[in-house]
Order: sequence, then structure tokens, then C-alpha cells
Amino acid sequence: MKKRIPQLASKYDCTGCMACVGMCRVGALSMQIGDDGHGYPTLDMEKCVRCLHCEQVCQDTRHFIGSNDLHLSTPYAVWANNDALRSQSTSGGFAAAVSKYFLDNNRGVIGVIFDGRKAKHIYVDRIDRLPEIQGSKYVWSNASAAYHAITENLPKRPVLFTGTGCQVAGVLSCFANHPNRDRLYTIDLICGGVPSNLLMQMFRKTNPEVEVITSFRTKRKYELKGIIDGKEVVLPHQSLPLSGFCAEQTMRYSCYNCPYAFAHRHSDITIGDLWGDVIPKSQSEKGVSLVVVHTKKGLQLLHEVDITIQPVMWKQLLKANKRIIWGHTPITYLRSHLEQYYHHMNSDKFIRIYSNSSSLKHPLEFVFRLWSHILYKLNTQRYVSFMKQIITDNIREK
Repeated sequence: MKKRIPQLASKYDCTGCMACVGMCRVGALSMQIGDDGHGYPTLDMEKCVRCLHCEQVCQDTRHFIGSNDLHLSTPYAVWANNDALRSQSTSGGFAAAVSKYFLDNNRGVIGVIFDGRKAKHIYVDRIDRLPEIQGSKYVWSNASAAYHAITENLPKRPVLFTGTGCQVAGVLSCFANHPNRDRLYTIDLICGGVPSNLLMQMFRKTNPEVEVITSFRTKRKYELKGIIDGKEVVLPHQSLPLSGFCAEQTMRYSCYNCPYAFAHRHSDITIGDLWGDVIPKSQSEKGVSLVVVHTKKGLQLLHEVDITIQPVMWKQLLKANKRIIWGHTPITYLRSHLEQYYHHMNSDKFIRIYSNSSSLKHPLEFVFRLWSHILYKLNTQRYVSFMKQIITDNIREK
């Protein structure tokens, strides 16, 4: 009997973790950008041997969900003791500090590099390459090469992988039964969703004078910077790669109901910015990382790195850090029609709509902006009720 072809996640369920691509033994899968500007796996039928390994990995990845039992994980306010690492980082420098620890001890680190146009995961094993993977990048990163790097290096040394919750789930599903699994450390990010590459494409089409994008934010604010005529300049606030990310109108469909946004996760550690009045201003102005520890291995690592650690309470931080436990955002008309609008709409109009910057000068567009604002407010109210219930349930259980 002829073997069937693998059944992978649909466009609406695929997270873009690239586990299927990275673990295909015969190179039958590759990443292709779809009409909506998101990366999806594409199967080469002539190369496929119907082993169904990719299908199993895909299914397993979607089982790595967590829970909102606040007793299972512990949150901390953290900052690097190395002033240079802290100042060069967008928050408290924990990611840089833990990466430095790995590299200083002959271990491997897999992080994200951004070349000014696109992002991808790379493997680094030298301290002089640490700056390449520092900083926030509000674009999707192709993590397919990470799987080969882990396979090759895990038998030799511990490896640290950092990525979004879905990317970490992909890694964990692929290496769950690896004989050197204990050497694999995973850190996932508090993720705000993955924006479409169409934003970057439209930006480059309408701003040809910008050679490359160099930064998405400073320590204190979101601010897009790029190179024009050899000089770094601050780009307009409504520039799509950043404003489009904040507007949340172009994310992957799976991001609108993220299955990995939980207080307790399967990664060793979850990291993000610590928002809100949790830490004294004297420290928060310098940048503070929120670090949530989920495993004994993660806790041990926390105490080995050159950082300052201060425990914080879940009740303190959840109000201003909702993406830890809340991955729900309404799918709007604008998201459903993203492909059509990109290809058929005037570029100026597209930019105004998808950067959420329309004014009363354009009444119909302003209606979209107003409706998005109403949905945001309603969604925030839903989150506040959800958060209060989580806190109440955990107090009762205690």
C-alpha cells in the first residue's frame, strides 16, 4: 500500500516554528513566504519519503502548552551586573548576560540575527559574536537552521536556544527524547505576536532611501532607526515595520489565539520587559528584565549568571504584563483582507490603515482605527477579568 503524504498544520494553525523543515531528513520541506507575508512549510513531493516524521513533530509541538497555576513558576526582576551589557540591551540585559555565561564556558548559543531586512536564528560559539544576537527584533525569524545546529552540537556541549513560545515548543518536541536532552536549555520570550513580512516589503518599496533598519527600540521607548546616506537616523513614528507590529492587524492567524501564553511554560525560563511600578525608578530607568523560572535547571542557571535578582509577586506584575498569560486578540476585517489590500490598495492608504495612523481627513479609514481602538479596549477588559480570576483561583488553591 502506498504511504500517504504528511498532514501538517493548516494556515490558521501553523505557528511558523519550522520544526518540520528543520527536522526533515531528506530536505523535502522548505520555508516559503505566503501571500499574507508569513512563512509556511512547502512540501516537495518528489523528495518526500512519507516517513511522517514532520507530521508527528508538528502535532507534538502543539501539545507543549502550559498552565496558569502561579505556584509552578517564579517571577523575578533581573538586571545584568555588567554595566555595558545592561546599557546595550533593550531591557535589563538578562538575555545578554546568560548568553555571555554560555559563551565564556565553551557552550553554544542560538539566537536571532537581523540583517536590516530579515531575521533568522544562528548558532554562535564566540563571545565576539554576542552583539549580533542582542536587541529586540519585531519581525519573524526563520528558526529552521537551529535544528541542525542543535543536532550537531548537543552531543558535544550544552546549547542555549532563545525564541518565541512556539519556536521553543518546536525545539522541545524535536529533542524531547534526545540522549543529551539535559544539555539543552530553552528560553522563550513574552511575545506580542508575529507581524507579516508585507509590512517590511511595503516599507522598503516606499522608503528606498533607507539602506537598512538598525534598531526597533531604545531602552525607554519604541523607536525605529535606519541608515540613510551612511548615517543612522530616527525614522517616522508611523513606519510600518514598528507601527504595524504595534497595531496587531497583520499577525499570523495562530498568534490571535496563542496556545503558549501561560504563566507556567515548558521552557526553562521566560523573559521579557518588566513593565509597571514594580521596581524603584532608579533601577527601572536603567532597564529591568522580567524573568520567570519554570524548572530546576532554569533556577540553577539563574544563580550561575552574573546578575542581580529580586523576587516579584505575580499580582504586582500581571496588570502591566498581560502577554504572559493572555494571548488572545480579535481577528479583524483588516487582517482577513491583508493580502488583497496589500496588492490592490494605494500604498499611502495601506500605510495609514495598517499603522493605525488614519485621521479624520480620511473618514472611512478613521472608522477602522476607531473600531480597532474599541476592540482593544474590550479585549483589555476581558483580560482584566481573566487576570483577576486567575489570581483569585490561585489564592484559593494555596
